[in-house]
Amino acid sequence: MTNSGRSRRIPPSTSACNWDPTSPPTTVGSSSFRSPGKGRRMRVSSLAIGDELLDGRANDAHGHWLSERLLAQGCQHTEHLVLPDELPVIAEAVRRMADVSDMLIVTGGLGPTSDDLTREALADACRCELVEDAPARRILEERFASRGRTLGPGNLRQAQRPANGSCLPNHHGTAPGIKVDLENAVVLALPGPPHEMHSMFDQEVLPLLEGVPRETCSVQSFGIAESDAADRLGSLADRDRVPVVCFKVSDSVVRADIHGPGATQVAEQVTEAWRPFAFGGLEQTLPSVVVSQLTERRATIATAESCTGGLIGAALTSVSGSSSCFVGGMLTYSNELKQSLLGVQSELIERSGAVSRDVALVMAMESARRLGTTFSLATTGIAGPGGGTAEKPVGTVWIGLCDTAGLQPLVIARQFRFPGNRDQVRDRTVKAALQILRLHLLGCEDRLLWEVD
Repeated sequence: MTNSGRSRRIPPSTSACNWDPTSPPTTVGSSSFRSPGKGRRMRVSSLAIGDELLDGRANDAHGHWLSERLLAQGCQHTEHLVLPDELPVIAEAVRRMADVSDMLIVTGGLGPTSDDLTREALADACRCELVEDAPARRILEERFASRGRTLGPGNLRQAQRPANGSCLPNHHGTAPGIKVDLENAVVLALPGPPHEMHSMFDQEVLPLLEGVPRETCSVQSFGIAESDAADRLGSLADRDRVPVVCFKVSDSVVRADIHGPGATQVAEQVTEAWRPFAFGGLEQTLPSVVVSQLTERRATIATAESCTGGLIGAALTSVSGSSSCFVGGMLTYSNELKQSLLGVQSELIERSGAVSRDVALVMAMESARRLGTTFSLATTGIAGPGGGTAEKPVGTVWIGLCDTAGLQPLVIARQFRFPGNRDQVRDRTVKAALQILRLHLLGCEDRLLWEVD
């Protein structure tokens, strides 16, 4: 392919794809690939090609997938674009993104149809012609022959590449990938189908990133606001810092993912900054941490649940080995069962209401006493969407804790106003109850997010 008379033929590169992040800039083909300097993360941008990604016929899953994989390699995913099947638009984006990136990953547009234009766009961006790659053609011919099919003109297009590039093997499809060097970046074009793209990324892209440190750690916390968590980290959260600290909030858990050299040491600093709300790494959960704490103390626990409907017990028993500490629980959703199973006086419910400090205290104390456990957790609240009042709006929850380990039982109750829908209120109640117990076992009584007087 010749582009508007401005293309020039460039001899194919014979250099291998063995980029060393610690090496100085080297000339590869017609361009130099600048490795990131010490203390700077490798900048990687990505480009997804296809009209179907913009008109709703298909979802672009590549951006999210690439972000996760690149972050795990300590790289900075600086930009992700989705573009239509328009040659000049693609070529211009490739030139611009390659100019500001260390690596550009292009997905899609390598198929056999007339709207698959990634090959032509790369040649245009590199100002060179398309040439047929003999090994790629041979592989295509052999693959089609093994299936009893004839290789048509459209499929022959898949053996083409920019003259200054090379083909990347595709072990799961017919479209080879392409590697070219442009400006200071290496540009890698991968096929659009996810299973083909994922395989080629692992086999062809990851080797280029072998020199990039892969150390990664995570710290999870509950009961602290995201803004407070960020403020506590200070300069640790600077975007240009190595290792990088990334925030994620999921199901009310604030998580810091740390990627790059020194991640373990920074994770310790994050844990200290978030103390006492940080409860563990990515492999840990609040239930698993609490079960471990109780097991180490040879302590036992029971539950008395109303608004959570057995979810605390379910969370604890989801942990293997929880039978060493979890005895059982009472699901006292109705006032009648609160009275008959836990001894909550009807006069107390009439005076204070079922959702009250007094009822939570009795539920916690009586469940521990009647089931003979060291600790007990109790919940009573209004999960919604109905049932709220001006005095006790939806999301009002009382959590009770009883500790019988001392000479005299200790019983406390703490009130929360959880935002969200019914499922969110119940989930946050479970996490808050477990965090209250975890902190109590550590000798802390710190106020949690959404706690009210």
